[in-house]
Amino acid sequence: MSVSSRFAVRLRELLRERGVSFRALAARTYYGKSYLHDLAHGRKPPTPEVAARLDDALAAGGELVCLAGVLRDGRWEIDCAALWRHCDAEQLADLLVTTVPGPDNAAELAHQWLIADPPQRYELSAGRQVGTETVARVERRVGQLRRLDDHVGGAQTHAMVFAELEATAGLLRAGTHSEVVGRRLLAAAADLCQLAGFVAEDAGRTADARRYYLAGMRAAHAAGDTASAANCLSTLSYLEAGTGDRRLAVTLARSAYAGGRQAAEATGRALLLERVAWAHARAGEASQAERALGMVEEAYARRDPSAAPPWAYWLSADEVEIMAGRVWTELRRPLRAVPILERVVAGYGSEVPRESSLYLTWLAEALLQAGEVERAADVAGRALELARRAQSQRATRRVAELRRLLVEVAANSVAAREFVDLSTDLSVAGSVGPGGQ
Repeated sequence: MSVSSRFAVRLRELLRERGVSFRALAARTYYGKSYLHDLAHGRKPPTPEVAARLDDALAAGGELVCLAGVLRDGRWEIDCAALWRHCDAEQLADLLVTTVPGPDNAAELAHQWLIADPPQRYELSAGRQVGTETVARVERRVGQLRRLDDHVGGAQTHAMVFAELEATAGLLRAGTHSEVVGRRLLAAAADLCQLAGFVAEDAGRTADARRYYLAGMRAAHAAGDTASAANCLSTLSYLEAGTGDRRLAVTLARSAYAGGRQAAEATGRALLLERVAWAHARAGEASQAERALGMVEEAYARRDPSAAPPWAYWLSADEVEIMAGRVWTELRRPLRAVPILERVVAGYGSEVPRESSLYLTWLAEALLQAGEVERAADVAGRALELARRAQSQRATRRVAELRRLLVEVAANSVAAREFVDLSTDLSVAGSVGPGGQ
């Protein structure tokens, strides 16, 4: 699908969603109705200026701008010549706000986070210039939120991440700071956007997740953090791989790697390559997926733990193997997937219920592909129990998909019927893709 086609489809969707007619849009943007009609049906390509005006008129949160000016000739590009202005920070702040914890203390920390005002607000209320100490505090809080999310599902963490994002956006909009501090604030906002997208997806809020990822890419680019921008784009590709447009997912994942590989440390490159492998697997492209997995191993072997980016803190040797097992399961290669998943899943416990549940579902699916129905049903039962604890739509959806597969493949199995009975109360909201970070 061409740039004009993608832009046209989304423009028509936004017009329907907002209840805006071509006549009303023409009045808001000062473009002719016939021209807008041509744009909405792909007969004319949008310019960046047109896309920006339509984006503002329809409160699209940057989607139309990105669709018009980012995908070019099948590659994802960013206008590196564009200057970041204070009004851009204000627009980003508006875009963001419109729409080491452990298992023993995560719930308490989450409660405290929700009832306490972020420190960014005190800086603004006091009228102080934002300095390096404030930025460092924001950066530490982002790291803590990431680790908190390991133990508390997106249904709980979305509110606190959004509040942190809103407060940081306030510093960008109204704070006084130097250029260096401003770039660090933008980088922190980008990290928060990527995390906000992940937890929004985990809470079943896919449209919000897309908006956060796109905003994060823009903020990271403005901060001069190419690796972080690539991470936001790569995470968006991961979402797309699970929600339908698998060819787009491949394009985004490969473009994110191409754009970010020089700037990212080896751990970050490995993570970008993991999403390339997953996108190819979801597209049914086995040789490309296997090649990407080999590149993941090579990159990860050269990692420098002290230089790993904060957004890749969770990528361990076990996580690299988990992705390999998932890719082989997606490609229906259970003889390769089952040994990997059995070995690595054994190291995950109830202290990280979402990840444990997700990875057990992949093991169960691989076992089902291998004809081990009883073992698959037993593993599925363990995944179901952990999914209930995780309060994660991502985990719940995976278990629901596993339930469908068991009914489809082994409806006459006693073990499968028992699992189906246990999982009849599953409630899945929104539309999210397969699990993992």
